[in-house]
Amino acid sequence: MIVSIVIAVIVIYLAIDWLTQKPNNFPPGPPTLPLIGSLPFMPRKLVHYTMAGEWRKKYGPVIGCMLGSMRMVAICGPQEVLEVLRRDEFQGRPKGDFFKDRSFNKYLGVFFSDGPFWVEQRRFTLRHLRDFGFGKKSMQDLIMDEVEDVIKEITKKETFQANGMFAVSTLNVLWGMLAGTRYSRDDAELKVLLKKLTRNFRAGNPAGGITASLPIFKKLIPGIIGHTEAMESLRDMQSFFRKSIQNHKTTIDENYLRDFMDAYLKEMNIQETNPDTTFTEEGLITICLDLFAAGGETTTSSIEFTLMYMVLYPEVQKAVHKELDAVVGQNRRPTLEDRPNLHYVEAVLTELLRVCSIAPFTPPHRTTKDTQINGYSIPKNTSIAICIYSLFQDKEHWGDPEVFRPERFLNSEGKYVKDDWMIPFGAGKRVCLGEVLARSTVFLFFTTLLHEFIFSVPEGDPPPSEIPLSGFTIAPQPFRLKASKRF
Repeated sequence: MIVSIVIAVIVIYLAIDWLTQKPNNFPPGPPTLPLIGSLPFMPRKLVHYTMAGEWRKKYGPVIGCMLGSMRMVAICGPQEVLEVLRRDEFQGRPKGDFFKDRSFNKYLGVFFSDGPFWVEQRRFTLRHLRDFGFGKKSMQDLIMDEVEDVIKEITKKETFQANGMFAVSTLNVLWGMLAGTRYSRDDAELKVLLKKLTRNFRAGNPAGGITASLPIFKKLIPGIIGHTEAMESLRDMQSFFRKSIQNHKTTIDENYLRDFMDAYLKEMNIQETNPDTTFTEEGLITICLDLFAAGGETTTSSIEFTLMYMVLYPEVQKAVHKELDAVVGQNRRPTLEDRPNLHYVEAVLTELLRVCSIAPFTPPHRTTKDTQINGYSIPKNTSIAICIYSLFQDKEHWGDPEVFRPERFLNSEGKYVKDDWMIPFGAGKRVCLGEVLARSTVFLFFTTLLHEFIFSVPEGDPPPSEIPLSGFTIAPQPFRLKASKRF
């Protein structure tokens, strides 16, 4: 009996050890242990600092990890990042419970789906978001309504907590396109959802958590802290979207579409008898979740970072004021039409995207076939973590990447110059579909707020920290601002 138990234990150990061993010619990386692989050696916070810094020096720009039995390759070299973003076999999305849990145990939406389903859904989403907001005039109107609301709030307070000030406003821009409505700044239901959304983003790790790498733990310990809270928040958001969809179903006029939900519901009705349709209510809920979660969080953090750096670098703020006065004047608001003439503003916003790296990693990719990079073998279905941050911090390219210096994007005549390495929204087939909206929102908030106010650190407060909060994306640590009217 004892011999049988010993043999069974040895067999199980060898099987587990085999499952967590790196494949032949796999990229170098941190050590692997039976069952858990490289998990104990993975950084817990600000993953991009470790991977693009210490690990890149130690292992090279292509790093291989085993997260349990799941293979993951981190791409942390600039040239390799640019290559992987454009090669078709790297454009899949990972499979597994972690990615299905958020979309009704299926692969839905436009972020974590792939193949023909993703192509059809992305094309439809992009086309109809353009109809209900990406068109320059309607998008600008939606954004400026929210900017004016924020200005009223700041004017009443003068000194305010920057974190969270813009969350409702940025989500209202998205919600105006998706559902044709907006929420007040003190809406109780939206505040609860925002709190849960922020908590999920801050608790997340772009390298994956234990339930993503070892889904068996979700079954063995169903109440595991973090996973349960994330799932509760997810269900709340799904209920929020479902309620709006039900309202749209009862009020829709297919001859007069009001917003994206109407367009999607109309397409569902058209394809109702098609057994292969990709248009379902669950799919619509997941698309709303994709856009609501990622778009709102990253845009809000971007606006917070822009103001934070203006008080840390007051000479840059003065230069922005000077250009706004010269181009816009004092009697009107900045518009998107002013953008081509605001060269210094454009340089500042680009440098902020570089320095802050709101999303240091793209959403995870997956190899759709066996392939190679830098001579290493990458098997099919390997999860790929692409570190965009490594592009923005390469010393050979930028010279002084650690320095906040907007002038690096200006030529000798003071004109804005694009840099091919500035791809904060990704590149290739998986480029973020919300890029136009995000850039326009940040531009109009930044220019209008700087046109209206001088921002400073309130007396007695410490200067904001440039070390960000960690999570799926990064965000500024809590800080306060003082806003003084300029005119």
